[in-house]
Amino acid sequence: MRQKRHSSAHLAWRGAIALASDLLMASGVYPLVPHAAMMVSRWRRQRPSPPNQLRVALREWGAAVALSAARPLGFLPLSSARGPRPVIVLHGYAMNRGNFVVLARRLARAGLGPVLGFEYWSLGRTRNAALRLAEYVEEVRAATGAAEVDLIGHSMGGVVARYYVTLLGGDGKVANLITLGSPHAGTDVSAIGLGAPAKELFFNSTMLQRLEAAPRPTHTRVTVIWSRSDCLVPGATNARIAGADEVLFDDLGHLSLLTDRRVAAEVVARLQRLR
Repeated sequence: MRQKRHSSAHLAWRGAIALASDLLMASGVYPLVPHAAMMVSRWRRQRPSPPNQLRVALREWGAAVALSAARPLGFLPLSSARGPRPVIVLHGYAMNRGNFVVLARRLARAGLGPVLGFEYWSLGRTRNAALRLAEYVEEVRAATGAAEVDLIGHSMGGVVARYYVTLLGGDGKVANLITLGSPHAGTDVSAIGLGAPAKELFFNSTMLQRLEAAPRPTHTRVTVIWSRSDCLVPGATNARIAGADEVLFDDLGHLSLLTDRRVAAEVVARLQRLR
């Protein structure tokens, strides 16, 4: 099922931001510059980098270009496969549901779905996006007859999904929450962003402190998947949630988490679990 149409002004803003993002990726500014900066920072602090970082950066560049090219696919359904529960995916900052084309196909082949993309204004407040997500979950449950849904959030999308589950009553309506490279404890990269996330996703923000202080979900199973080679959400202190199931990789960039077969296998295994 589709979300309600956005206003023309909203779509124009998103188009401009998408164009700027795609230019950075096509030119290699991302990921080559931040990956180089991460390696220099680790060298100065005498912290070893995971092996094959040049290969990781080049693979991330390929993933970035491929996902940028896939943006128009965000206007199409991701997967209509029928599984135990609807799966709602949430994109990251300045991206769209087209990022999940590869993962959605792998979920469909595993008998999971339908996979539905939730679009939100990533320059807006996290709470506002989570409120809209709450409405969308109710629409999906009503349309499909499903008692529960699964949520998969990449980057900022994982924080939006966590906000809904933790603070807006999603616990009990969400069977699984899986986040991919999400800045649960913040990231300094947000400081160069635009909009509310520049403040909300920075270290020790009021919003992140509120999430951390909230009671842990009692029904929803939470899994965080992250990589030591993620230059946008780096390090164990950024991507973890205390008490959550955790999957760690050494050799994946921020966007490569969306295209890697090993990540997909971990996601499939968790969505197929019986309670």
